[in-house]
Amino acid sequence: MKQAIRALSIAIIILWIFLIAFAATAVYSVINSDMGFGEAQFFSSNEDVVVSLPFFINNNGYYDISELNVTTLMTDYNGTLSTRSETFVPLVASGNKIETAHNISIDLSDISMEYVGIFFNDGSFGLDAFITLNFANVIPVQGSINMTIPWGAPFSNLSVGEPFVLPYNITHSEVVIPVSFENHSYLDIAGMMQLEVYNDMDELVTSGQASLDVPSHYAYNEQVEAYSSFEDVSKLTESGEVHFVFETSMFTVEQWVTYG
Repeated sequence: MKQAIRALSIAIIILWIFLIAFAATAVYSVINSDMGFGEAQFFSSNEDVVVSLPFFINNNGYYDISELNVTTLMTDYNGTLSTRSETFVPLVASGNKIETAHNISIDLSDISMEYVGIFFNDGSFGLDAFITLNFANVIPVQGSINMTIPWGAPFSNLSVGEPFVLPYNITHSEVVIPVSFENHSYLDIAGMMQLEVYNDMDELVTSGQASLDVPSHYAYNEQVEAYSSFEDVSKLTESGEVHFVFETSMFTVEQWVTYG
């Protein structure tokens, strides 16, 4: 009986030694493993804007890291637009390092009517990242991080100069509308710009269109030509509004801008 009790006591001691050693090495592994995020990059994919957030995890511990999950919730500067994304890495073996990217897709065609502000105003996105993983398949670890991602509007500082009239033919005049904006986004803007000019009595004076091909971080400063009958041109006033419709393969968005 005493021998059995003694053997059991030795087994318990050995088990405790094993647990303490495992706990110590596990804590060491957690402390010495490293994870970080790089600078966010924007690119287009089909009809979406993709925010690509590179990250790495360096497993310097004694045990494998498994079931690594990165979940992000991104909101715009008004706290309205919300996009949730996940990235799953099944295994990072002990002594290994992985480098990958967490991609967040934003469908601009879905948000162009609800969140017009992001097309015309610079701002930033708030990003909440939640990370969960397992060490040695038994020790769950979780954490979170908050970051800000700057956003440049594709039609920043959209403005209209005062339209002016030039002779065209015996029935129509040419109306020239100075238009300018700056593409602060990471995307090249290619498509069509349609506009309608209204006077200070909300009467339609003329309409026109122009093609767009504005690279990222370039400015657009052009004079858009439109044509109208003498009767309609006579309605042009020194102040009024211009209704814009921008059409690209990724989105269609509208905006009103005053002139004069």
